[in-house]
Amino acid sequence: MKLDDVGEIIAARTLMLRRAGGPSSDVTVLMGKPQKLPDHSDYCCPIQIRGAGHERVMGICGVDSFKALQLALSTLAFELDALNRELDGKLRWECDAKGKLGFPDTV
Repeated sequence: MKLDDVGEIIAARTLMLRRAGGPSSDVTVLMGKPQKLPDHSDYCCPIQIRGAGHERVMGICGVDSFKALQLALSTLAFELDALNRELDGKLRWECDAKGKLGFPDTV
């Protein structure tokens, strides 16, 4: 299933990307409403990270809409962890002084 956008946004979070010697910028994390897959019983939850590189929309699928949401949150956690490592830990969420981004811990 090819997705061009996240569709109806059900959750969003803004993170700050602190650039050394330059202005900070916003990184937006978006989650769309889970959608039933055409001709299938599974659901797909679209997610996207905007403002820090590749901005592809990913469709995360599960057996029902709750599983798709759960897997989408886990996927966002992994994607943000990898992105933050690429950015030398410069992503910040204003609601966590310890440097966490507010998503489930990755293993």
